[in-house]
Amino acid sequence: MSTVTPFQTVGPYWSIGLRAGIDPLPPETAGERVVIRGRLIDGAGAGIPDGILEWWHPGLPWIQRSTTEDGGRFSIETIKAPHIAVRVLGRGILTQYMTRMYFADAPAPANDDVFNAVPEHRRHTLIAQPTSPGAYAFDVVVQGENETVFFDL
Repeated sequence: MSTVTPFQTVGPYWSIGLRAGIDPLPPETAGERVVIRGRLIDGAGAGIPDGILEWWHPGLPWIQRSTTEDGGRFSIETIKAPHIAVRVLGRGILTQYMTRMYFADAPAPANDDVFNAVPEHRRHTLIAQPTSPGAYAFDVVVQGENETVFFDL
């Protein structure tokens, strides 16, 4: 007797093909190294345990990726920049969510048109907060209260 595979909008196998970019940051990479830790959170406030975040750093010639674990937790070591673009993929997300992350202790430049286009009361959803030297917290909320600002690209 066979069983039916549970319904999945993006399937349980996608992380197999997206393993590139999950490797640690090469030691010779120039710049200030930082660790970003956070959670990918769904509309009910639960962590998404099978998501992927792609980190598009303006100063690196490649895309970094981090996968989520139980509770939607992720962690990535990267290089600090004025901003990092983040693409979110996961269960229930039929296309992609695109956002940006800024560092609280390195505010967005006054001429950052993307940041300035976001209503002031929503900007906090784009800002990673320092937790200790070289470490930041940044949650991505895909829906509901404190939903991260996403951009239609």
